[in-house]
Amino acid sequence: MWAYEMAGAGVLSLTERPDPACPPDGLLLRTEAVSVCSTDVSYYRGHLVPEQWPIVPGHEYVGRVVQIGENLRGRVREGDAVAYWGQTDFEGLAEYRAILPLFPGDERSESTWYTERGFVDAHQAAAVILPPDSTLSRMTLIEPLTSVLRAVLSHPPHPGDIVVVLGAGPIGLLAAQVMTRFFGVAGVMVLERNPARRAAALRLGVSTAFDPESQAEVLSGLADKHYGAVADYVFDTLPHVGASDVRAAGMRLLRADGTYVIFGATSIPQSVDTWAVLAKGLQLKAAPFDVRAFPMARTAHVMQVAQNLLLSDILEMDSLITGTVDFLDEAGVRGVFHGYGTAGGLKTVVVFGQETPGAAS
Repeated sequence: MWAYEMAGAGVLSLTERPDPACPPDGLLLRTEAVSVCSTDVSYYRGHLVPEQWPIVPGHEYVGRVVQIGENLRGRVREGDAVAYWGQTDFEGLAEYRAILPLFPGDERSESTWYTERGFVDAHQAAAVILPPDSTLSRMTLIEPLTSVLRAVLSHPPHPGDIVVVLGAGPIGLLAAQVMTRFFGVAGVMVLERNPARRAAALRLGVSTAFDPESQAEVLSGLADKHYGAVADYVFDTLPHVGASDVRAAGMRLLRADGTYVIFGATSIPQSVDTWAVLAKGLQLKAAPFDVRAFPMARTAHVMQVAQNLLLSDILEMDSLITGTVDFLDEAGVRGVFHGYGTAGGLKTVVVFGQETPGAAS
């Protein structure tokens, strides 16, 4: 099969790899669509480091069942479209993907291992079967929405809270919508450098949006005016932020004993204002990947909720997809990774057409 192999940071190419085998208790999927995620880009930019190179990136995934393991028959049919959450950040940007699914309500136990990244993971992945008439490129958003729901449901804001979201990328825009439309927060403030993304946040119902760099003095003055109690809750979607002090700005706006939820992640140590944490007694929270604390079977139920929300059109999802590129367009796919987050773009979905792999240039 053809797959995008990342041999190291900044090195991405379309290569041939062996087809994966269908496990006895798993599925073999033919890939239909994969949304490029900031996690994928973090590996490309060297902000995340895998246990070993090379990797095949991609996990915001939809595929169609082409083979069913003998121990899984009766639960799913050939031709069904499936999305999943978990089973590592990798292997999606390939023609085929094998998974060990856990569907909502499955009673099969999870098998686990201790990863070199410091947590216990499951070999299985939470999974849902998609309706036959689904727009599959849109359904790639089930995975990031599931991630948002895991974090917000684990550590929810209270009705009437003022929320600050750090970053107005796809995750920030999803989180802002979930909190305003389901948790009854009084308002959401976004801190985002990109003006197009700030505008997108305002269109989706965010109360206010600031540039944390050019408007740093405005934010500082706002915090001083309210004695450091502008917000009750911060949702930090940012991965690596370099020398920026946007996290310090978020903590300065957060009231004493306020909740600071960490969502973004990077292998590169980040600056945290420990004085603000200590002085205000801030509550640092996160939804764990470790399945001892958040089993994959529970994530399967969250994934079902994410699917239902996406199908209901209660959340504005379509505007989060700002581009598509064909899988066989190697230069185009590489360009998505290289230019991710620029010019106001949000999600780009890699779609798998009907051309033969030999047509790749």
